[in-house]
Amino acid sequence: MNIEDDIARLRASGISRTKAAQALGLPKWKLDTMLELLEIEWKPRIRGGTYVIDGVTDTLEGHAQALGVAPTTLRQRLQAGNDLTAPPANTPISSEEAHAFAELRRAGVAAWDAAKQIGRPYNTLKNAAKKYVKDYDKIIATAPRIRRSPEEIEQAA
Repeated sequence: MNIEDDIARLRASGISRTKAAQALGLPKWKLDTMLELLEIEWKPRIRGGTYVIDGVTDTLEGHAQALGVAPTTLRQRLQAGNDLTAPPANTPISSEEAHAFAELRRAGVAAWDAAKQIGRPYNTLKNAAKKYVKDYDKIIATAPRIRRSPEEIEQAA
């Protein structure tokens, strides 16, 4: 076998360039030079290894890009044992959600209950409604004020 076949075999095995250089008995810089001269593209492995998520093997960065979340978020979810494929918890409130919140408030639903029905934090919904719903100030001015009892607060927690 010649060196080109050895390099192709090692590259196909999926090991790192450093380990391949050690297997060939060469310094890494020399292997990199050979790869450049032979025009073989052997991308460096990203540190951190690979993970299998839903049957797909990829790096954290690759999975994060496919799922549409930040790699740090995915790493935190892995460490915490949370659902990896869930959408980010801090996604922006859409205009539709803000309008739905405003309509619930117009119908006389308490603010905390309207936020609970939509499934988003009250403060975030309130700020989005102020941004997206033009007459939100009129809606909240005429909305009934319903205070929760201490028992209801305990049940919600």
